[in-house]
Amino acid sequence: MNKELKIARDYFKTYLDLNAPIPELRIAADKMYATLPVADDITYETVSVGNLKGEWTDSPEARDTHVLYYIHGGAFLIGSPATYRGEISELGRAGKMKTFALDYRLAPEHPFPQPLEDIFDGYLWLLEQGYDAKKIIICGDSAGGNATINLMLFARDRGVPMPAGGIPISPWIDLGQTGETYQTREGIDPIVNLKAIQAQAAAYLGGANPNLPLASPIYADVHGLPPMYIIVGEAEEMLSEALTFTHKAAMAGVHIRFEVWPQMIHNFPLWHSLLPEGRDALKKAGEFMMSLTGGN
Repeated sequence: MNKELKIARDYFKTYLDLNAPIPELRIAADKMYATLPVADDITYETVSVGNLKGEWTDSPEARDTHVLYYIHGGAFLIGSPATYRGEISELGRAGKMKTFALDYRLAPEHPFPQPLEDIFDGYLWLLEQGYDAKKIIICGDSAGGNATINLMLFARDRGVPMPAGGIPISPWIDLGQTGETYQTREGIDPIVNLKAIQAQAAAYLGGANPNLPLASPIYADVHGLPPMYIIVGEAEEMLSEALTFTHKAAMAGVHIRFEVWPQMIHNFPLWHSLLPEGRDALKKAGEFMMSLTGGN
């Protein structure tokens, strides 16, 4: 294992006890994410979205008419747009998109499905601002990958213009943890462990059935969804649910691209400053965005 991958693998171990109470986990996570670099040429703007806040980030390459709507991960329990600025802004740069992230309400104070409803309201807000759905890409990591898929399902089922496409990164889409890699990657995945993720799922669901399609999109009817590019690491416990979903989406006629990076960990593009594979994933995600929204 090279030095950069070892640093990335040890990051969560250094900063976070995933079994800690949620308030402590939030504080520790904010400290951890604050250590990750954000480029000097990135600008930020905080905006009101109803009763919530959102954050725009811009790189010099961004086109004003094109938006990457990024949904942050954190098991619907922790995180904010600020904690993911480095990953969000570099994804935007790669796709020549301005980026928008919503500070959606978190569980357990606001349990399932309230975070998903906030996130969809954020998409409606973008449309109300005059952005063309055909020039909007949805992207998110882990729980944000779950919300990425659900947002597109919401749009389809409610007759709202669907975005051009979606990029789920290491998506957490089986909240019952039934996939085989929850066993075969246990102790190998440095970020996700079964005990912690079961507790986090319970805190988010608030008693709801994890097999509901809205909770676990591996059970959803995905016919008619826009193109998707699923990015996942080979060393992570959530690998098998990404494989299951990809097969189901392909059988439903969805244009889907699926890529697994050997040895890579959960949401490895977060460590793009360390990992060549993270930079490669950002580049490929950018190419996917431009292929769907046009190069200009």
